[in-house]
Amino acid sequence: MKVYPQFDETPWVKFPEKYEWPNPDKLYCKSYCPLAPGLHEVLFAVIDELCDVFETDAFHAGMDEVFYIGEDGCPRCGGRDKAELFAGEVRALHDHLAQKGREMWIWGDRLLDGKTTGLGEWEASYNNTYRAIDMIPKDVVICDWHYQRADQTAVLFAMKGFRVVTCPWRDPGVGVTQVKDMVHFRDESTPEMKDRFLGIVETTWSPTDRFLRGYYGVEQPARRPANRQTDPQHTPWNCFRAVFDEMGRQAGN
Repeated sequence: MKVYPQFDETPWVKFPEKYEWPNPDKLYCKSYCPLAPGLHEVLFAVIDELCDVFETDAFHAGMDEVFYIGEDGCPRCGGRDKAELFAGEVRALHDHLAQKGREMWIWGDRLLDGKTTGLGEWEASYNNTYRAIDMIPKDVVICDWHYQRADQTAVLFAMKGFRVVTCPWRDPGVGVTQVKDMVHFRDESTPEMKDRFLGIVETTWSPTDRFLRGYYGVEQPARRPANRQTDPQHTPWNCFRAVFDEMGRQAGN
C-alpha cells in the first residue's frame, strides 16, 4: 500500500505511525481493492517471481482476514456483493497460477460463516464472504486454521469438494486432537471424500530462528499477558512436537 496507494480499498482509514490493536478505526490489516486498475499486473509479477525463485509448483495466496471488501466508500467495488468480489479475486489468482501449471492454496476462514457457526469474525466471516465457498474452483487447497479449539470444519470443505489441511498453532492439546480428527475423517469417509483430507500443516507466526531456538531449547518463550496466553507450554514448537508424536502413534495403530 505504501508503493501502490491507489490499490487501497479504504484510503480514508489512515494507518497510524505507531500501530496498536485494538484501535478506534478497527484497523487490523489493510486490504486491496480487487477491482483496482493495474492491480493484477503487479500481483502476478510478484507471484511469478516468488514461484520461480523457490522453484515451486504451488503458491499460498493467503486470502485470510479480509475485513475490508466492497466498502461503500470505494468507487469501484462499493455496494457489490462481497462474496462475489472475494470469489472473483480467488478465481483471478487461481487462473493465473493454473496457466503456469501451479496449484493455489488459501486460508479457509473467509469461507466460513462466523455468525451461524459461532466461530467469530477472526476464524470465519462476518461480512458475508463465506458464500464464496460455492463460487471458487474446487482444486484450490484449503488451509483450515483453528488454534483454540479443534473445530471440525475440515469436513465442510471436503464435502464441498475441496482438498483440505487442518492447521494448528501453539496449543499441543488442540494439535493432537486435530491429528486424531484427520485420521478419523479419513477412516469414516466414503472413497470419494477420503483423499480430500490431506493432513496437518503446523503454523508458527514467528521468525524461523525463534522457532528453531525454541525447538532446540536455546530460548525459553516469554510469558504472554494473562488475557492472551498463560500456559508456557503453549508454543509452536511444543505443538509441532506433539503433532508429530501423535502422527507416529496413529501410524503405529
